[in-house]
Amino acid sequence: MTNQTANGGRPPFAAYGPASAGYGPGAPVTVPPTIGPAAPGAPAPWPSPGSPPNGSASPAGARPPRRGLGITALVLACVGAIAAFTASPLAWLLLVTALVLAIVHLARRGGARVPAVIAIVIVGFGVFIALIAAVVSGFTSAGSGVDSAPDPETDTYTLAQRLALPPGRGSESELAWGTAQTVIDSDTGDDVWSIRTLAPIDITSETATASPAPFSASGSLVATPVEITNLTDETIDSDAWQLRFSTSYRLSDGTYADAAYDPAVTDLYPSRYDITDVAPGATVTFYVVHDGSIAEADEGSVEVGLYSGDIITWTATGG
Repeated sequence: MTNQTANGGRPPFAAYGPASAGYGPGAPVTVPPTIGPAAPGAPAPWPSPGSPPNGSASPAGARPPRRGLGITALVLACVGAIAAFTASPLAWLLLVTALVLAIVHLARRGGARVPAVIAIVIVGFGVFIALIAAVVSGFTSAGSGVDSAPDPETDTYTLAQRLALPPGRGSESELAWGTAQTVIDSDTGDDVWSIRTLAPIDITSETATASPAPFSASGSLVATPVEITNLTDETIDSDAWQLRFSTSYRLSDGTYADAAYDPAVTDLYPSRYDITDVAPGATVTFYVVHDGSIAEADEGSVEVGLYSGDIITWTATGG
């Protein structure tokens, strides 16, 4: 008995199984197309794994734009522009460095250009400010009192150059012990000091009793008194420029003796640096003390050097 149907007959039972419905193991799989626009009214195709969202065409792993040099240039340009207001040389260094970094950044591909462009604009502004600050600084320096008188508190060396020997009254030769010499202010012509040096004295015995005893390579010390009288109408203090002069003892062989500033000596025979205030018309005495014998000292000389270059000399044979 055959299993047939009318009008072509009914297909076998197997035709209605899972394979015939497209769900069986052997059923072919149809992949929907992913290229091309979808038909009107049809749902959009499901994106495949790994594809960028929203239809973006950026490749996977793309690097963001590089901003390092641009940001650095921008920061240096801002700092340089601020420093330009002070006319500092550092401003020029910062501005030039910022400009170079900005240009290098713009020359690269794939970099963000906005920070570098802003940096170049700020550099131009900074250069303009720096030029104005330099001009203003130059005018300020030119008119800052170049021709004004020196400040006695800060420029005593320059003021001390005014101490000089009076024209026609200066000593062109060595003076004898005890001879007075006038020193003037070369700017005003007014008398400042009357100076004289007395004969040396042997102070070995007086200083030997000090404790501790002062050092003496030769075993003896000699002190030469120097008297100065204030000829001005005001008190001269120890820091005044009028007391800026040097004193030294020159031996007969032309060399200079080492001065002794040991406290055991200066307590009894104060040095020039121990002078305090000298009232108008007052006379003070200080001592040039050196290591040596009195016999040798009698053949030497005392020199008082003024900052103007004038030197006053006293000796036993002067006159």
